Amino acid sequence: MANILIVDDEQGVLNALRRMCLNSMITPAIADPHVTTFTSPLQALAYLRDHHVDLVISDYRMPEMDGTTFLTRVKKLQPNTARMILSAYTDMDGIVRAINDAGIFRFVSKPWSDVDLRISIVQVLEHRALVLENQKLANEVRVQRGIVSRQQAELERLEAESPGITRVRWSDDGGVLLED
Repeated sequence: MANILIVDDEQGVLNALRRMCLNSMITPAIADPHVTTFTSPLQALAYLRDHHVDLVISDYRMPEMDGTTFLTRVKKLQPNTARMILSAYTDMDGIVRAINDAGIFRFVSKPWSDVDLRISIVQVLEHRALVLENQKLANEVRVQRGIVSRQQAELERLEAESPGITRVRWSDDGGVLLED
């Protein structure tokens, strides 16, 4: 299953992107897509604190925060989540910042071609899967060589599976502090 989160301040754009992702008649196919959309990057960040996502696609220009700032925060919350920007604007400084700060995998211009966007999404998801597989194999080698403990490898696996699970804040009396 491919968990995809899309953020754009225009509901019509979100509806079109959702339909495109879920349309099984357009090739290449996105493997079992589950699409969640938000018009607010702040609401999307709150959602990401509790939900695993494979790919986040964000508009570049939004009223609450720009796409680069949003995707930089996504990267901190879920470092293994792939990130893309979709924009009608070609602000080179913004694109460079998105690549360098937010670590985006792709920049796609609006208006988009459904086929080209689907190809980009499939390629980004495949690239993400390869990166995760390489990390897993590298950790197995490190465990075998004694460079990283089995416990550390398991913590990394759990964090990848459920982002934030290994970052618990404790109160002075030993209680767990919950995020707002």
